Amino acid sequence: MWFAALDDPRRLPWFWHFLERLLQDEPTVTALLKSNPFPDKPPNYVRAQFYDYTFASSDEHSKGQWWDRQLLGLYCPVVRLRQ
Repeated sequence: MWFAALDDPRRLPWFWHFLERLLQDEPTVTALLKSNPFPDKPPNYVRAQFYDYTFASSDEHSKGQWWDRQLLGLYCPVVRLRQ
């Protein structure tokens, strides 16, 4: 999903379809993720946050940490399905 951050989410129709399918707990979409973050029931709301990633220091890397990240803010505000 890193490439989504290269553009404004309002200009990415696929991103909105992705969020909609997450909210619907669509198996073909949740299968794209490492694990289903909503195994028991679909979420009521989702949002996307924007982080800046940098390589971890060699000391952190020796402890198994590959990345440092800093929250920059919201990439996509909270959304939900229409009722």
